[in-house]
Amino acid sequence: MARDDSVDPRDCTWVALFHEPGPGAPRDETLYQHPAFAQHLAFLERMQQRGLLVAAGPIAGTPGEGMTILCLPGVDRLQEAARLATEDDPSVASGFLTVTLRPWKVLLSGAPVPG
Repeated sequence: MARDDSVDPRDCTWVALFHEPGPGAPRDETLYQHPAFAQHLAFLERMQQRGLLVAAGPIAGTPGEGMTILCLPGVDRLQEAARLATEDDPSVASGFLTVTLRPWKVLLSGAPVPG
């Protein structure tokens, strides 16, 4: 999906997803080398293909933790964002990762948003 510079960021549902190792994560190897991490990467790729992914990556200094920013067109899509974060990401649904979803009220954006 292409992004549209004319879309007002206030007309979107923004969420920050904070990921950390879940109860199903290995304790004897790095999270990123485990085969289940590929499921999380596939989720991020699906979000990118749908035009919802703004940014994603590990948080410096906190091994195994990461953050994802999603922007869903429309102002009342928080429930859908929560479903995507918890059910559409098999790594979260299986307990490999846990996710904390934080709604974010974006008033200004330097990057184009989904349109």
